[in-house]
Amino acid sequence: MEDACMESILSQLDSGLAVDFNHSSTVVEDRQKHPRITLYKNSGRIADQQRRWREELAAVNRKKQRDGKFDTNRGLRSLEDATQENTEDDSALLCNPWAQKPKKYHGKSWRSYSAHLMLAEWLLFLPPTFHENYMMKLCPKGRHVFVWAAQGSTRIISRTGWVLKKTVSRLPGGGLGQSEHQNATYCTMLDCILLNLTAPSGDNSMQICDGDNASTDLPLEFKVLDLIRYRGTCYASLPFRERCCWMEQYLHSQIEESQEDDPVRFEVIPAYSCDLESMNAVLSVKPKYEPSCFSAISMSCFSLHPPKVDGILFYHEVVTYEPGATPLVGWLKPYMLSEWFPEVTLHPDHMADIPADYTDYRNEVRAQEERARCKLKSPSKQVNCDSVGEHSIVH
Repeated sequence: MEDACMESILSQLDSGLAVDFNHSSTVVEDRQKHPRITLYKNSGRIADQQRRWREELAAVNRKKQRDGKFDTNRGLRSLEDATQENTEDDSALLCNPWAQKPKKYHGKSWRSYSAHLMLAEWLLFLPPTFHENYMMKLCPKGRHVFVWAAQGSTRIISRTGWVLKKTVSRLPGGGLGQSEHQNATYCTMLDCILLNLTAPSGDNSMQICDGDNASTDLPLEFKVLDLIRYRGTCYASLPFRERCCWMEQYLHSQIEESQEDDPVRFEVIPAYSCDLESMNAVLSVKPKYEPSCFSAISMSCFSLHPPKVDGILFYHEVVTYEPGATPLVGWLKPYMLSEWFPEVTLHPDHMADIPADYTDYRNEVRAQEERARCKLKSPSKQVNCDSVGEHSIVH
């Protein structure tokens, strides 16, 4: 009886697993792509970026609460409300008797700032509160540099720590229009995009240049992305929205102050909200970068080679300025915006640089990263690895 039951079960299994090759209607193509092929090597990266985005946002919020409690406990409000009528004895009580202020400002080596630029990551997922809590900046094509003005000179430092140029500027501590005391005590640090690094002839004579012959060079155009330090005051711990408020309202005229014979010029890149109305208003018109130089040579160079938009930077409004890559700052090429924001109208100029083999943003991200790795392996990596056109602000 048991043998008969077993044979019936085996026969049922054989009939269920049998395949009729003569009457099969399914045709399998060898070159047909799997419907989830676009998720290959991308699903893990998206989940990882989401996890790190949540962790860093929580860390920023914890730091904000911790600093607020610390400032309250040490009585900063009472110090701010104190009037200037305090006597010398009262002011001495507020000071630490064992702390001594240095008599002279001693600037740090430029190598200590070689890795202090904040870098963006490819935007691989859209945060749930993106339109409410994010701000964007249109980044022109150029070179991502760190501008450090102190001790009467201004150094333009690449992302990898190379001093590209040493000159003078009107930034506090930069050497122009300031007293010796101001140059010795003030310090300014800016996150910028350098537009015209190389000379018009195409050589690399302006990569490392002494400040003595800076006046004979073509004025350098800088687009300011972020504010790190100004006149000795550190702004790195402030949220991004507050840093933009300082740059665009209070320090705008001071940063962009210049004269006709100045060797360098600075222009603050405005930040816009990421709500749909603001994005439509900004991205539907032709992007413009007006020159801040007054010389005829610079105006002619600008008319022949106007700067183009290299990409869009998306900042979370509470992100502080920290060195290295962070998921709280996203980066997209202009032609990728239609995939993320189909309801936003784009100007045709944003689609001008779309590759001929472009399919979607996931494949393009892999292709861009592969090209960046090849650039780093090339002999000319010291010249080209920091170009924003080669995605240096992307980790």
